[in-house]
Amino acid sequence: MPDKVIRRPVRQYFARALIFSVCLLVACTDQEPVHPRVLRIGVLPDSALDILKNKYTPLIEYLREETGIPTELVIPASYEDLLTRFHDHDIDLAFFGGYTYVIAHERDHAVPLALRDIDLQFTSLFLVRADNPATSLEDLRGKTFTFGSDLSTSGHLLPRYFLLEQGIKPEKFFGKVLYSGAHDRTAYWIRDGKVDCGVANSSIIRKMLADGKLGKNDVRILWETPPYSDYVWAIQENIDPALRQQILEAMDVHRKFLPALDKDFNMAREAIKLVDHKI
Repeated sequence: MPDKVIRRPVRQYFARALIFSVCLLVACTDQEPVHPRVLRIGVLPDSALDILKNKYTPLIEYLREETGIPTELVIPASYEDLLTRFHDHDIDLAFFGGYTYVIAHERDHAVPLALRDIDLQFTSLFLVRADNPATSLEDLRGKTFTFGSDLSTSGHLLPRYFLLEQGIKPEKFFGKVLYSGAHDRTAYWIRDGKVDCGVANSSIIRKMLADGKLGKNDVRILWETPPYSDYVWAIQENIDPALRQQILEAMDVHRKFLPALDKDFNMAREAIKLVDHKI
């Protein structure tokens, strides 16, 4: 279990971080700092389109007001599309999961900006239908199972990591392994009997239950994973540090974000090495 992290608010942190980032830009790159005319903000497509628009539009509009720069919400077609658009500089600021962040950081030098305190203690839920008699993971042997997206931290990478720690290789343990592509879709597949069981983001599932989009008689939580770090706002390394400061301060006021550190995602790196994926 990761150690509890105590951090100062973004404003107190940023004075030193801004100086460091300016020095890093001068020392490590020949690129001139970029101040985009339109701030293109991409998010993980981990839920239905209407849910994503409702969730992120208030923050996107708030950032426009605070920075004075027009903003554009970009909802990619997939996790892979988010990474591709960031790589191609079609996205300036991105909301990554731990898995996609590590890839973007290693490949494109994505700079971590901010995350929420809950993102430092995230979990995944293994789900079954409410009427499924299973009482443990062992009871799921030979059943049909679904992850979310292949590049999802909470819907694939860390759940697979925790299964492997218990000696469970999904492709040998379950009768069939699928990928739903999204957390809400995983829950609906289980509810509708398309699969026997699956794993999804705990925050999304609990919100679906609270909002009535999932009924208590639809799915049941069989097991909750240990906590790990997930989700981070990260920015292109060539973005003007002064604009980074504006974004960080705006996030601090609007959502009480904390400064993100690259080392927060060391567990994701360890998991990636174990499951022998993209890096």
